[in-house]
Amino acid sequence: MTGLREALRAGRATMVPTVSGVGASSESVGAVLLAKSERARLAAAELYYATPDMTALALAAAQTPPTEPVDLGRLPSEAGFMVFGEPIGGYEEDAAAMLAGTFAHRPGASAVITTPIVAVSWSVWSPGAVRLDRGSVQWLYKGQGRAAVVPPHWRGVWLTFWSPRGLFSGLAPETVVGALPDGSLVTAGQIDSMRGKARGPVLGWDNEMILTEGAPFGPAVPDTTALWSHVIYTAWQLMSAQDDKTRWAEVEDVPRARAGVKRDARQGVTGSGAVRIVRVHPRRGPAPQAAKEDAEASTGRREPQWSCRWPVRPYRRNTCLNPRAHSAGECRHEDRIVPGHIKGPEGKPLRTGDTVHLWDRQPESNTP
Repeated sequence: MTGLREALRAGRATMVPTVSGVGASSESVGAVLLAKSERARLAAAELYYATPDMTALALAAAQTPPTEPVDLGRLPSEAGFMVFGEPIGGYEEDAAAMLAGTFAHRPGASAVITTPIVAVSWSVWSPGAVRLDRGSVQWLYKGQGRAAVVPPHWRGVWLTFWSPRGLFSGLAPETVVGALPDGSLVTAGQIDSMRGKARGPVLGWDNEMILTEGAPFGPAVPDTTALWSHVIYTAWQLMSAQDDKTRWAEVEDVPRARAGVKRDARQGVTGSGAVRIVRVHPRRGPAPQAAKEDAEASTGRREPQWSCRWPVRPYRRNTCLNPRAHSAGECRHEDRIVPGHIKGPEGKPLRTGDTVHLWDRQPESNTP
């Protein structure tokens, strides 16, 4: 709750709920509403895990943005929570600089961390879904450099992006992050030690956005929710293709431990008692050696390499589903993912990227 409140106060949140006539700060009220909404979505969510190959495939195909309007029929379930085998994106920020204007700020300190996005939750949503005993909720959407009130009749998908805890573990322990009121320094090692002793969730809320039903996708702005939404929607497209000729993914339901299912039921969680493992269909899968080479170069906090698995990336093609009605404008179009392929003479070595990242440390700086 504290993290949500501080994110609202710092202007980091995309969805900002406000309620008139409530005797509390707007940030506190907004944090409560965001937490309440997210809890409701997670309680009904089906659980998914996308393997590293599936994650890389979605990233490769998402290099070209979705061309079809947002279609709720693409969702694998009305509400879901998906963890990815590798990050679908990430961003850098200076944790020390973010303390500017607070008592903890230490002039000259710099602690740049890379935050990976490793999970997403979603649900079909409308502003009327959240109700209060008194007062009405108004939702403000802040994105792409603009802000607008979400109308009451709006309908679409709410996406929440999640990142792992303990990101300071990637910094040198002596890195100065801030200072205490008495002037003593706070280092990355101290923060990592304190968080290691504290019990809490493995993943934390990072940001959120909404996709309007029937609306086109916006531009792919790097390191933003806009780009991550392209990857998520592409993953849904790959999962929804069931025709033998266009099938990209296979899903296996793995039952969860009975104790965990019972614990969730006591807490009001209504999702199924299984985790759906999403893999690349064997017919589409990359060669084991190619996947291995990419995996060795993809252990970082950013998007994985897929230069060996899909040297010529899969791409999307906007397909008319009723060509006879096309000229009259009465047809319907949808994206079809076209398989990538290996380009060049068979048997020749494939070129891989030079950048190497490790999950247990921050990416190395190129600065001498």
